[in-house]
Amino acid sequence: MVGAAALLSISAGQRDRHRFASPALAGSKNSWRGIVPLQSTSADVARVLSVTPDSQVADSHGPYKVDGGEVTFYYMTADQAKLYHAPASMVGRVFSIYFRRNPPLERADTLPARGFKRCVDDMDKRYYYQVSLDGGLAYQVRRTTDEIEYEVYQPFHADIQKLRLNAACVF
Repeated sequence: MVGAAALLSISAGQRDRHRFASPALAGSKNSWRGIVPLQSTSADVARVLSVTPDSQVADSHGPYKVDGGEVTFYYMTADQAKLYHAPASMVGRVFSIYFRRNPPLERADTLPARGFKRCVDDMDKRYYYQVSLDGGLAYQVRRTTDEIEYEVYQPFHADIQKLRLNAACVF
């Protein structure tokens, strides 16, 4: 699985919201149950999951079993903030969210064609991604079966442009 430290990129634009029902379509486009990349903290995650907040900033927490599947959160660490030239205030904030549905989502051909772009990560040949044009939502798809493995909630392209981050698909 691609972690928050992976250096990959996304595209800009708008997403088609009409044909695919997803938690991403409720509230903010890149929000999972109210947790928003680069805005929410581990304390926010702890509140949503009803768990005790961690006192240390880790690079990830999870997977947690939740209604509908399991979720893993990746956080901005101090080292990443330095690398990306991010303000210190971003340390400890959620960077990306990986949600695996149970039962799994259908195959990639059920995703809307408009508003998403296929993206291939040359570093991991097992997957490709369908990335919303604004970058806030991506689907990790297994190449051999075209099955969707993860919904990836990540910063919008406009937010990533503020950081020094070279990238291709997802974070």
